[in-house]
Amino acid sequence: MDQNEIKTKIDAAWRAYRAGQQQAAVEHFTTILAEAPDQIDAHWGLGLSYRHLGEKEKARQAFEKVAELAAQALQNEPEDRERYFMLQRMARQQIDQIAEFLN
Repeated sequence: MDQNEIKTKIDAAWRAYRAGQQQAAVEHFTTILAEAPDQIDAHWGLGLSYRHLGEKEKARQAFEKVAELAAQALQNEPEDRERYFMLQRMARQQIDQIAEFLN
């Protein structure tokens, strides 16, 4: 899948998410990840969608993947350091909030 296709599919997934169609958003994000498993924005959207659906463990797993990919990107993509630093930090916040809920 090329970058334009990914962007188009990500846009459709976010439209579903913003429309409150969380299950459709999950399906969109999952389809993207089947073809582009390291697509960090799709993992982020998947985590938020699962969280809204009340599927806390699946949300935590998605945010863990975001944190992992952001850490890798910090090493490999220094030109976008701020973006990946913030994504990693926000993913950790989501993980911590979910952990509080699960305990």
